[in-house]
Amino acid sequence: MQLGRATAGAPVASRSAPLAPAGRALCAPRAPAGRGSRLVAAAGGRQSPESRGLKVAQAPGVGLGPSPEPEPLRVDSGSAASSSGGGGGGGGGGGQQQQGGASPLRVAWRRLLRELSSLPRAIALMASIATLSGLGTIIPQNKSLEFYMESYPDGPNKVLNFLTYDILLGLQLDHIYSAWYFYALIVLMGASLMACTTTTQLPAVKVAQRWRFASDPKSVQRSAGAPAVVLPNARLRDLGGGLAARGYQVFLRDRQLYAFKGLAGRLGPIGVHAALILALGGTAYSSFGGWKGSALVPEGQEFLVAQAISPSSAISRLPRGAGAVLHVNGFSIETRPDGSVSQFYSDLSLRDLDSGKEVLRKTISVNDPFRWGGVTMYQTDWSLAAVTVRLPDAAVSQVGPSALDGSAAGAVEAGRPFSLPLASLAGKAGTPANAKIWATFLPIEAIPTDGRSPKGISMIVRDMDTVTLYDSTGAFAGVRRAGSGKPITVDGLSLVVDRIVGSTGLEIKADPGIPLVYAGFGGIMITTLVSYVSHSQVWGLQDGGAVVVAGRSNRSKYAFEKELDDVIDAVPEAAAEAR
Repeated sequence: MQLGRATAGAPVASRSAPLAPAGRALCAPRAPAGRGSRLVAAAGGRQSPESRGLKVAQAPGVGLGPSPEPEPLRVDSGSAASSSGGGGGGGGGGGQQQQGGASPLRVAWRRLLRELSSLPRAIALMASIATLSGLGTIIPQNKSLEFYMESYPDGPNKVLNFLTYDILLGLQLDHIYSAWYFYALIVLMGASLMACTTTTQLPAVKVAQRWRFASDPKSVQRSAGAPAVVLPNARLRDLGGGLAARGYQVFLRDRQLYAFKGLAGRLGPIGVHAALILALGGTAYSSFGGWKGSALVPEGQEFLVAQAISPSSAISRLPRGAGAVLHVNGFSIETRPDGSVSQFYSDLSLRDLDSGKEVLRKTISVNDPFRWGGVTMYQTDWSLAAVTVRLPDAAVSQVGPSALDGSAAGAVEAGRPFSLPLASLAGKAGTPANAKIWATFLPIEAIPTDGRSPKGISMIVRDMDTVTLYDSTGAFAGVRRAGSGKPITVDGLSLVVDRIVGSTGLEIKADPGIPLVYAGFGGIMITTLVSYVSHSQVWGLQDGGAVVVAGRSNRSKYAFEKELDDVIDAVPEAAAEAR
């Protein structure tokens, strides 16, 4: 069927014709055989617009197109509606006049908001935060000076041929997440999100909530930004009923119709911004209101949590869990077949400081922390604290200064175990800074008064299983597995290695902003999905006996065009006497 142009007062050649040239019509012409049943019956069986979900706005005494039996319509406030007619020019002129008389401070404030809400600047801020976060993942954070001097030396072996420990420390790359520039980027990012929300997103939602009616066929097409379709022998009420049946909010005023659905899609970006601000606020709250610290605790020892942590700032409040005592019941290491460490575990108990009762007990490991009372303890490191040995030979018991109680001199009872503290050799005598190697010394004579080193047995420990022993001359004496019960004789002294005492390395944190961060990222996921909801709008106009209709959608344009085609095809043809 050839589509022709429909004009007021001219005969219409087709049931559905575009206002634009053929081939540009938004919706396909309706087939005559596809007419559905009437939504408005004859006198006595007519359905009111309200019964079909339509909201009608009408000036008193004005009917909705020619109708044999006009119905009483509910009158809505005209302040909520706007027309696409000639009222826009006056509003624009008033805005220009107000801006021209604005104070310099107000102009500067608007310019600042415009700069903060700039999309390229927001992208640059996000890229900067992501880059610094990536560097914080690559570069070990909050380590000792010796670690950075060993890992980033100043010499021919520079990392990347330029990065040394002094550059790293000078740029505060050893504590990126607490550096001033990282906080500054977070503040700027939050300000950018708030500026964009107030200057762009909120006004867009307010505009989307208005009832924007079209007063003539050209304004219908102009509002939709697409060619309009003319339905001859149709009524606006029937079009509104079809739209309402598909979930649209429909508003009628005089001979004009405006319908929309999917307003949540317009609210989605605001929700994304709010969730991002919430996550950034939680990060800042943890940075300024949190507590952190670390502890290296041997098996069998305990400590007050509050003594191991320090506040991030003056506004930090001590969490409830900091007032408890943490006891290390045990520590163990899980190794791979090649002997490397795969996992380490700590059996921890938390006791109430006042009553002494155990409130929580848990075995933690890497990525399985201990949480209670706002305090989280992470398994981050391990060490070896001591070697427990026995002297089964009662004939040799004088060992000089007591390794049991620290007294100046004493004798160890035969067969009674005692502990020798281990000292780390990492970074000493040419060993790497991150090496896992420990040593201890068992003197076998009184400490000489002339300053000479005492004779004794040296022990080297690399794991929790075996001890390597050397005699007083430094010669290799043998290896014993801890707990094997087999004695070994070194320099005439028989001893048994009972066990190796481990130490658990705990990272202790109190992050009050973590719930806000989790809520923010959860909100981001939800509101991002909501943002993909299509916001669809339809304009209609009763032009004599014909209906002019057009629409648009910000997403899923093909699905919207098909939906509008189906609605148009379902509009029944009005009877001649009803026109």
